Amino acid sequence: MQIHPFDPSKTVSWANGTSTELFVYPPGGNFLTRDFMFRISTATVEAEETTFSDFSGLTRILLPLKGKLTLVHEGRYTKELEPFEQDQFDGSWSTRSKGKVQDFNVIFNKETLARVIHHHLTSSESKLIQEHESWHFIFVNDGIFEVNGQDLVSGDLVEFERIDKQPIEIKCIEEGNVLECMIHHSATDVLDTVYESISK
Repeated sequence: MQIHPFDPSKTVSWANGTSTELFVYPPGGNFLTRDFMFRISTATVEAEETTFSDFSGLTRILLPLKGKLTLVHEGRYTKELEPFEQDQFDGSWSTRSKGKVQDFNVIFNKETLARVIHHHLTSSESKLIQEHESWHFIFVNDGIFEVNGQDLVSGDLVEFERIDKQPIEIKCIEEGNVLECMIHHSATDVLDTVYESISK
């Protein structure tokens, strides 16, 4: 388990707000040149309406952490998102948003697949994470939590290395919300599944 605390030095300004990179793979991947497999970040949107950049060849998962957001995918559909509701869409789509929010973003290329699950926990409540993907993360939005004897606070991103199939227990110390982010290398996982089937 590795904790990646919130790092203000990774916050950059853009036309309508700020963006903070929480994790990028491979290490040293470059967001501006699209030279990465996947990237996890948070952002603030300070304009009432924004137009998204073109991310052709990439898929995006976006959910507001604070505030309501409307995503308009031109010629496709419009989706209104309450906090922690999400939308997954093709980065090549012509997309604009309405609403001033703080949001959570996962963007990934065709070599990977990603999922994000929201968990709201009350004090003394626990959550067992049973699945283990190639990359497994927990992001603390608010509240205080404990994993493997270590306290986690708002802004922390926890990375779990895939070593065994033992469940991970998240204990809630102070009521709050966490996001579970699972990413796997599609080709590798398909081969693993085939191998397991043949072995049986």
